[in-house]
Amino acid sequence: MERNVLVDKLKGYACFLVLFGHVIMGIRLAGIDIPKFFEGVEKFIWSFHIALFMFLSGVVYKETGGWKRKKTRIKFIWYKLLSLGIPYVVFSVVYIAINSMVGQANTQSSMWDILDIWKTPVAQYWFLYALFFLFLIWALFSGLLNSWILTLVVVAIGYVAPLCGINLGSFDVVFYTALSFGIGTCVDFPKLLKPPTLVKYIVVVTHLVTGIVLVVVGKIEEPFIKEMMALYGIYASIMLISLLQKSKTMSRFLGFVNRYSFQTYLLHTIFTAGVRIVFMRMNITWWWLHILLGTVCGIAFSVLAAEIAKKIPFFNFFFFPTKASKYQFRIVKDHKKDK
Repeated sequence: MERNVLVDKLKGYACFLVLFGHVIMGIRLAGIDIPKFFEGVEKFIWSFHIALFMFLSGVVYKETGGWKRKKTRIKFIWYKLLSLGIPYVVFSVVYIAINSMVGQANTQSSMWDILDIWKTPVAQYWFLYALFFLFLIWALFSGLLNSWILTLVVVAIGYVAPLCGINLGSFDVVFYTALSFGIGTCVDFPKLLKPPTLVKYIVVVTHLVTGIVLVVVGKIEEPFIKEMMALYGIYASIMLISLLQKSKTMSRFLGFVNRYSFQTYLLHTIFTAGVRIVFMRMNITWWWLHILLGTVCGIAFSVLAAEIAKKIPFFNFFFFPTKASKYQFRIVKDHKKDK
């Protein structure tokens, strides 16, 4: 089936928000004097960017046929275990190793933390952890329950379990993100784009104003408010990007970021932290320069790493294990035929 271009642009937008939010957070945690405005921007981004990623994952899951595209549930689960599990383990280990050896990192780690990544995700890699288990749940139970009921059941478990004294541990991220993922598997995505242009502008502006108000009064992270803001943020993002993609420049930028979104997601904190640490050792504390070069380098170095990996299948395997394995298999097969 054809790729959904708007979904791709939205993934590029969500990826940029993740990177930009982490740049701001890194500067703030490093103790660099930064205008308080950016702390509000960070909170606003956190209110919906992961929900948007999960929603898009649910949309793609539905549009590509769910587990049925791999013929059986077992094949689908195994495919997701490899395609998500290998990058999760590899880059979690890399992240912990770097943080355990480098000073001035915002998050200090011990090499012993590697032994706990099976139950305690680190940094942004918790997203892969949660996404795999959501795929697992939907693959196992989507035949028994329709997507709406399954979404409600999983979300309800996430809320009820703590009230009953049940500690979900690291699995709380699975239940926390189930709402947006589940809605993504339920909605008719093209119908979301039907509102006229004026309505789209109103939705975007209202989301921004509501976010500003909630940040100012300190309520954006309150229970139920944060869920509503996450869902509203998803819808507002769809409206925003459907408007912005009319600009060729913006459309190309979002398409470019999306093309390398997975590599950027996996690597950006390493590069942005690297830029920040180098600057701090040089006593450069201009917040605007940290934001500018942290953002640019977070994208540029991730793209460079992705391009290098494309030319070296061994490295590309760590990003896309299933694709890289198939590519190598075809090369070996063709080589045998030539002989």
